[in-house]
Amino acid sequence: MRRLTEDLPKDANIQLWVGAWRRGASWNHAKIIAVDGKYLQTGGHNVWTDIYLKEEPVHDVSIEMEGSVSHDAHHFANTQWQFIEKKQASLLGQILENVPDFIPLASKNRVIVSEYPQGKASEFAPLYDRSLVPEYASVPDSVPVISIGRQGVLIEDDRPADDAFIAMMDASKHIIRMSLQDLGPVTFPGVKIPLPSVGWPKPYFDALARAIWLRGVDVEIVLSNEKAKSGYTNGWSCVDVASEIIKRITKQFPDAPDADLRQKVEDNLRICYIRHSKKFDYESGRRIGNHAKYFIVDDMVSYTGSQNLYEADLAEWGVIVDDTEQTSQMMEYYWKPMWEASYLESDCEVQDVMDGLKIDRDGAGAGDLNTEGGKRNAEAAAFAMAKAQFPDQAEFNDKDPIALDKSVVFDA
Repeated sequence: MRRLTEDLPKDANIQLWVGAWRRGASWNHAKIIAVDGKYLQTGGHNVWTDIYLKEEPVHDVSIEMEGSVSHDAHHFANTQWQFIEKKQASLLGQILENVPDFIPLASKNRVIVSEYPQGKASEFAPLYDRSLVPEYASVPDSVPVISIGRQGVLIEDDRPADDAFIAMMDASKHIIRMSLQDLGPVTFPGVKIPLPSVGWPKPYFDALARAIWLRGVDVEIVLSNEKAKSGYTNGWSCVDVASEIIKRITKQFPDAPDADLRQKVEDNLRICYIRHSKKFDYESGRRIGNHAKYFIVDDMVSYTGSQNLYEADLAEWGVIVDDTEQTSQMMEYYWKPMWEASYLESDCEVQDVMDGLKIDRDGAGAGDLNTEGGKRNAEAAAFAMAKAQFPDQAEFNDKDPIALDKSVVFDA
């Protein structure tokens, strides 16, 4: 709050609130600017100078809109402000407010809110009230838009955005195009071992598998490079992702002939890393990252928002634009140039994908401390995590990295 207000004159006619919440492993991941129930910007962009406004920015996609969809964004935010107020107003919330953020807490809930100017602004932000904003005339040439979101663990069971994604994939007839950071689970740093309680997004992969196998739908995906700058990757390769999608065909259709699976990989599945003019790194040598959460179905409808398709139970929000003409413009200005600059068939060779069907990427047994391999992998993961937290000059970093026991992680 101090950084936001330090240059304001003392008599500035502005009131400002900054709130944050975390409940277990869930928090707000949405990226929304909503103004007066009329103007909206949403998508993947964070408001981070170093990542977006300096050299070698990460790739991302957001959308500006005008119209009644902005009301939905305000109401989505209301739910989170209500949770913050409920928790902060309790006796425990008042105590925890004064605990520094870096100190771990036993409580699974943590919220904080700051107001400006103190002593003048109320403690909690006023909720958006649609009746207080003007009624706007319909925007000329408006198009159908559906807002979709999820509130993470703030709502016990419902994850409506997830259901919407699956419905869109199941409705596809011709082609699905995706620009994403990753599709594999978050891993321990430096090793392909999924963190506890996360796995591959099997409901989405089941839908993609049905589209490919039953309807012959083409699937094209652009991902971050494996070692993208600033950690904008979970570390999985294009082949890893492709093999896991094809596995879901064999899971749902166990009698699928190997030759037909191979043909589907060759004809219908294309996955590549994001590139500039076919190069995957910047001039500095650092790999290009992709932070977009964007996909198109049948070149008719698109999703732009904050939600990654890999597993993470966060609060997310985005919009579906259901208009062929607008989707065509998005493809012309964004998708086609990116695909032209990025796609290389060598990122996802058919034989590599088929060989990859034998690999267990769920890490079954990887963390079993009752086995020598499991103990070694736990030690390797701990070393990788520690190395990521300390500078290279740290004494322990002079040691050779601990080798991962791949016979435990991968059934290869």
